[in-house]
Amino acid sequence: MSLPEQILLLVLVTDPFGNLPLVLAALGRLDAAAYRRAVLRESLFAFAVLLLLGWGGAGLLRTFGITEPALHIGGGVILFLLSLRMIYGGPQGAFQDGYAADPLLVPIAVPAIAGPAAIATVILLRTQQQVALGQLALGLLGALLVTLVTFLPGRRIARWLGPRGLNALEKLTGLLLNLVSVNMMLEGVRHFLA
Repeated sequence: MSLPEQILLLVLVTDPFGNLPLVLAALGRLDAAAYRRAVLRESLFAFAVLLLLGWGGAGLLRTFGITEPALHIGGGVILFLLSLRMIYGGPQGAFQDGYAADPLLVPIAVPAIAGPAAIATVILLRTQQQVALGQLALGLLGALLVTLVTFLPGRRIARWLGPRGLNALEKLTGLLLNLVSVNMMLEGVRHFLA
């Protein structure tokens, strides 16, 4: 898999456009400087988690006896369900008055950015696609830059696109992710039957 393809896939599974409403809901009460610090911190945490799992995830799979076809199919199912949530909508109102004004690590870094789909994808890139750790780090860096470019001016993007524009962007991202997920499941079935 080429680096641009890898970056695109990682952007799709980390879903910065779909996560923007969550980030705004979680961090919207912060002043501009605190918002920037929180976005940078959460993004770096998420990508550190993904890089760590890219480094040691295959060993973790072996420890639990999880095969690559199972990871393909399971990861594809997770991506498929995530894509359906993006296309058709999911639960809203995750942040109510009882939540911290500046959440740490959960729920923005994990599981929003570094969710099950992103984790499965990173492990599959290393095991199935044989992506070197250095190339994975570059791919994650590219996805991190897209995430930061989306989240840092998030308030302005949300005002510019409006609720309908954000919704349309999330649905388009969901459609692309849906196609990737079906391909991932078919690849898992192919490896299982081989």
